[in-house]
Amino acid sequence: MTGDEITLLVGGRKYSGWESARVTRSMESISGSFALAVSERWAGQDQSWPIREGDEVTVQVNGVPLVTGHLDDRDPEFDANSGSISITGRDKTGDLVDSSVLLDHWSFKNFSPLDLAKQICRPFGISVRLQDGLILPATSLSKKLDIDPGDKAATALEHVCRAAAVLPMSDGVGGLVLVRSSTARCKTELVQGKNILSGKARFSHANRFHRYLVLGQHKGNDDFSGEDSAAVKGEATDPNVRSSRVLVIRPEGNLTRAQAQKRAEWEAAHRAARGDAVSVKVQGWTHSTGALWPINEVTRVRSARLGINGDMLISQATYSADRIGGRVTELELRRPGAFQPQPSVASEGDGLWKEIRRGSLT
Repeated sequence: MTGDEITLLVGGRKYSGWESARVTRSMESISGSFALAVSERWAGQDQSWPIREGDEVTVQVNGVPLVTGHLDDRDPEFDANSGSISITGRDKTGDLVDSSVLLDHWSFKNFSPLDLAKQICRPFGISVRLQDGLILPATSLSKKLDIDPGDKAATALEHVCRAAAVLPMSDGVGGLVLVRSSTARCKTELVQGKNILSGKARFSHANRFHRYLVLGQHKGNDDFSGEDSAAVKGEATDPNVRSSRVLVIRPEGNLTRAQAQKRAEWEAAHRAARGDAVSVKVQGWTHSTGALWPINEVTRVRSARLGINGDMLISQATYSADRIGGRVTELELRRPGAFQPQPSVASEGDGLWKEIRRGSLT
């Protein structure tokens, strides 16, 4: 098997012919990643690869750039008969995960989420933009945000994005894009017995609770004082979880009662949506249109074995190749509203999400 469709670009030179390759992009990860392995000498060459950790790289799948960043690790090995090398790396946005945030000040009031995200990323040379069609309010609904000087840049960015109800993810070409769930549809359905090679699911209550209490304070003023400002409370309920499970949340900064209520509803809905995770594998890297399997698009999923018959959001795609399985794409699937700012919680099987039938289809 040759992996000619997966190419590594370093210093203007292309490398391919991998014995194994794996490239991942996800809505839930700020950085895409890759792992490649090949014999150290290739196509009759006598010299080792002139590739070193820290090199700027671009990884393309079928000519489409999916990871643009740096080589993290280089692991050569050999014995008496052969030699090989494995390399791994991430998008440029991986620096946000590893490095501390550097800001001129650490407390922000009535901030613009997009502008603050740009401030956090500017020292790393990373551009920030909004998902096409996404419009954010001029200032965050959270009136005040404090960032600790010891925070990693990605942690600070997560605080900002949580306030704006968006997700930060790599755009594949060295920048960052702030996204929510898209309503765009993938033209190819995922169907057991047709294009799904294998599948697995995890339906979990481990991080879900029946009752969510958001408790906080708000600085008093002439219109908002006394008990109202000292004891701000929001509450939401997930009717599908046993009543003994309660989670108390104390968010950063000041917030009003309405903001506390929205945060409680957001926690209940997002934890419910993320509690159900589905993964399927399909042959090849492209679907019926000839394009790579996308992320942040909705597709119909039909699998009697997993008990699913309905729309799901593709939240992650991993394109891999090796000598045994050939070219395969693994797709992570979530409820369509998993990353929306205000999804709702309803009784399972009756309202919110009828697609999952807990092991049987109707």
